Amino acid sequence: MSKFAIGLFAVLMSVAACGQTTEPKAQQPAAAPNPAGDASSSPGLRPDPAQQMKIDLDQMDSLLNNMATQTSFIRDTNMSILLNTNVRLWSLLLRDLRLQVEAQQRQAGANHSLKQEESRPKSEDMR
Repeated sequence: MSKFAIGLFAVLMSVAACGQTTEPKAQQPAAAPNPAGDASSSPGLRPDPAQQMKIDLDQMDSLLNNMATQTSFIRDTNMSILLNTNVRLWSLLLRDLRLQVEAQQRQAGANHSLKQEESRPKSEDMR
């Protein structure tokens, strides 16, 4: 699932780069490097896949907000319509991915509690 998020992240970056063909004074400075990216580069410090997915989704949300802000500086009507449509599309996609991650975590928690209940000795059966 993390590879999927990285692919989506790359596509979002390319779309955001298209939106930055505006006036130079309208461009924002580059974002600070993400400490989570440093942790993912060293194999000993890798977070679990669900945590990495949340980090990726947060980064994508940030890029999406930047792209939404940049659309107001675009003078070309067709490009503005295209980028606004992309902002709406990515908003829906990110919301759905967050819901999937939450559902997987709930399911994993339910499975974990079931395994704990199964491992407990049943005192009723011993009577």
